[in-house]
Amino acid sequence: MFEEFYPLRLQDNSEVENLLTPDYTGEQVSLRSPANEVMTDFTLTSPVTVSEDVQVDDALERMKSQHVRMLFVTTEADKFIGVITARDISGTKAMVHMNSCGVSRQEVLVRDIMLNKASLRSLTFDQVRHSRIGDVMLTLKSSGDQHLLVVDETDLGIKRIRGVVSASDISRKLKVGFDIMYEAKSFADIEKIVAQGSEMSL
Repeated sequence: MFEEFYPLRLQDNSEVENLLTPDYTGEQVSLRSPANEVMTDFTLTSPVTVSEDVQVDDALERMKSQHVRMLFVTTEADKFIGVITARDISGTKAMVHMNSCGVSRQEVLVRDIMLNKASLRSLTFDQVRHSRIGDVMLTLKSSGDQHLLVVDETDLGIKRIRGVVSASDISRKLKVGFDIMYEAKSFADIEKIVAQGSEMSL
């Protein structure tokens, strides 16, 4: 029955000291690195979603458990309708809805304070694939967005959310605060800041 299989030789781990993490690529990420290095690609990792009918504090707990600051909001039929961020829940949005609708916090649902997909901006996957981190960073800076969706299209013309690019992911990859980069006056200044941040992390 097991003739086509064979046991593998097991290894000794006494000399192994390092753990590989997803951020480790062996190369230093810079503003000129391909933009897809800072894109969360949903062909590689599943998007973290939440139903529009979930109470907002439950949604926040889901973010914490999944180590994300944004959830993709879906209907009962699993159709994408928007996003909700930790800032939306922890900020004034919930309070404004409570006051305007005369409801308690326990009655505030994700759909009440989420950002509808019509209000979101995106890049195409081709744009990301042919651009650099610096291009996307300046796009975020000029738009004022914290997240940009990445959309692709099937051979049948069906558009899909392929991934997301966030300011926080760029900041983490470059090891420099995004707000610090915002203060730079030129691209050369930004490169200098990124280079200094890289040296400090060594």
